[in-house]
Amino acid sequence: MIDLRFAAVPNHPDALILSHRKMKGFLRTGAVACLIAVSCAPPPATNPRPVSTIPNPTPPLVLPPFQMDTGLTADRVPPFQPAPLIVWGPPPAGVSHAERTRTYDLQHQSTTIRFDWSRQAVVGTTTLRIAGMSGAAPRSTVSIDAGDMTFKSVASGTSPLKYDYDGKVLVVHLSTPLRAGQNTSITIDYDGANRSKGAYFRPARHIVWTQGETEDNHFWVPTYDFPNDKATWEFYIWTAKGERALSNGRLAGSRTVGDSIEWHWVQDKPTSTYLMTTVVGKYTVLQDKPWRNVTIGYWTYPDSIQAAWRGFANTPKAVDVFSRKTGVPYPWNKYDQIVIPEFQYGGMENVTATSQNDDAILHPAWSEPQANSEGLMAHELGHQWYGDLLTTRRWGDVWLNEGFATFMEQIFREEARGIDEGAFDRLGAQEQTIDADRRARRPIVWDKWVDDPIEVFFSGHIYPKGATILQMLRHQLGDAAFWKAMNRYTTANAYGTVVTDDLRKAFEESTGRSYKNFFDQWVYGAGFPVFQVSSLYDRAARRVVVSAKEVQPRDSLTGYFDVDADVEVRTDSGIVRFVVPVRKGVGEAGANVKAPPRSIRWDKGNWILDITDFPRSTAMMRYQLVNDDDVLGRIEAVDILAQRPADQLALDGLVRATRNDRFYGVRARAVDAIGVWASDPTRADIAPMQNVKSALIYATRDPDARVRQAAVTALGRMTVTGRTATEVTIRLREVARSDPSLIVRGAALGSDIRLEKNAALPLAKQLMAKDVWQKVIRTPALNALKTVDTPEARELLQQYTPANQ
Repeated sequence: MIDLRFAAVPNHPDALILSHRKMKGFLRTGAVACLIAVSCAPPPATNPRPVSTIPNPTPPLVLPPFQMDTGLTADRVPPFQPAPLIVWGPPPAGVSHAERTRTYDLQHQSTTIRFDWSRQAVVGTTTLRIAGMSGAAPRSTVSIDAGDMTFKSVASGTSPLKYDYDGKVLVVHLSTPLRAGQNTSITIDYDGANRSKGAYFRPARHIVWTQGETEDNHFWVPTYDFPNDKATWEFYIWTAKGERALSNGRLAGSRTVGDSIEWHWVQDKPTSTYLMTTVVGKYTVLQDKPWRNVTIGYWTYPDSIQAAWRGFANTPKAVDVFSRKTGVPYPWNKYDQIVIPEFQYGGMENVTATSQNDDAILHPAWSEPQANSEGLMAHELGHQWYGDLLTTRRWGDVWLNEGFATFMEQIFREEARGIDEGAFDRLGAQEQTIDADRRARRPIVWDKWVDDPIEVFFSGHIYPKGATILQMLRHQLGDAAFWKAMNRYTTANAYGTVVTDDLRKAFEESTGRSYKNFFDQWVYGAGFPVFQVSSLYDRAARRVVVSAKEVQPRDSLTGYFDVDADVEVRTDSGIVRFVVPVRKGVGEAGANVKAPPRSIRWDKGNWILDITDFPRSTAMMRYQLVNDDDVLGRIEAVDILAQRPADQLALDGLVRATRNDRFYGVRARAVDAIGVWASDPTRADIAPMQNVKSALIYATRDPDARVRQAAVTALGRMTVTGRTATEVTIRLREVARSDPSLIVRGAALGSDIRLEKNAALPLAKQLMAKDVWQKVIRTPALNALKTVDTPEARELLQQYTPANQ
């Protein structure tokens, strides 16, 4: 459904695509070269993962962190971290809301509509064809959702009908009772001039747009406004000459009527009414290459054509990827995307006609890669299958819309950008899920809210955890079996509504396995496992044993989780992989190795949603940072080494990673880590500060703007004096004046202001004078000025701060 993110707006206050550090990495504290971790090595693509043949001891035990005393600091292993490793947040407020009981079947709706700018009113006539529910008793009244409206007439054909109205629901008294299977039509002539939601007039660009999800469409068109019914519809939209109107389905025609144009749009395949949309304005329509017989169009402002091509460029490729992966070709006759001004969300997957926040799509070339709308584009496109073709029957199961669309977004990133980018995206989703449970733990199936079902979307669970659950299933089954099950789920429920149990049944039917425990633990239950992991290397037997224990707080919502965790052990004689099955909170397995372990991974690939405390040594983590072929293993090493500020070998490993790692995400994470180290005022004059300073300045020349942005931000946190401070500020000024990315320039200016204070104000005045896209220079500068308590800084701050702030 709604995309709550502003993917292309790096400084947007509502951006939800923040890379929160996943505590899974943070709490893995290190183990010696003689300790072993569990890791997740991917199985063969077409077969389920093998179960370890090594018998578990009875009972399984968790070994203490093993330490071989070599006398070297790098070989020392920290103890387990103090418990608890997580404290669950209280569940979100709200009361349970049952699925609405349908009392009739909306089959088709035809609406003629125009938007009256003088009154900012919606004026329309709509005819609903409805049928009595099978097996239901005859009904003498029909309730139609209609918010904040007045009615000129309500009729069946030419016969007026009596009605009652309370401002929310129009109760129509039928002339004859509606019996099961019987059809009738109701025509409503209405006016909506005092709406609280639904249709929005935006004078800056003279555009009107509507927004339906969750239950807002009935504020601009009377209808059945709940997702558990599906219907077809058509709109006749009247606009001024020179304007265009977009709606769902195919454009059946247009005609000139006096000074107006009537646009006729037909949605001829059934879907839920919250996906109705209308947008009216002066648009330029760009036609991309079609996918098979599906036309692909981009509606944009006449002054933003190149930006629209940039923002939507990969749409045909994404349509092909999703059609191929699901085995279900794009299910509609066309796909339009339209940019709209002042939209409250990132995007909305109106069937065949997605609305996109213009700030999230339209961006200058220099703002990439920070401003990149590919994820938003893929997310909303994914909804055309999961949300539009298959639609949640009730809001409590809306993860079947949003989690699936987020998962499809991850799949496209992996396909388009490579394995590392896909893994990095998965990590971000896991981090967000863990943060969400710290704030407010709840199951992903959740039907409680206070005022509006949209609250279910805002807890931070349904998007990232939904995607993570699907990724875990994908990893367990392998791609071939997983997508076969997804195809069964999709085809069995096409053009229908679904609940979570439909997904479970489809996977069981496709694989022949029971998924009851998985769904009970991960979907209907809350939280995730927290592991203490230990390992022991027996030099004489040349054998490694890994033991794991779940230590998460348990209650009626969160119990134990059954997982098969993949372990990878790297040695100088090769790589050994095995699986640790964890059942009822404990697990243990082992394998023979030809040489002592150099690095050890628990859950290689980070497929399991968990927090893991697995002590390993600095030597082991440095080796992992350099040699792990999995980008998430190298990020894990960065996070663990960053927890050891007094360890010079750990700091040296981080400094090297800022320059040498091949993936920008690792370099940026290492830059951030040494920046935090350098922000400690007690380290201002110690020798390693010079190495850190040099590394950060070097990183300001990184080929990736995201790393450069991290570097100049880290320089601004440094506590430096004398010659070091001079070198830092000189470089920050150079970057602020000349970096190819204005986002990096803004970050550099903010850091220079923090360090130089009044001395930076002449440069600040010069660079802030030009108003650039999304205020990427002014915003970080203003934030920095707030930390400088001088009259001159306050004067400059006031100059660019609106009077009402």
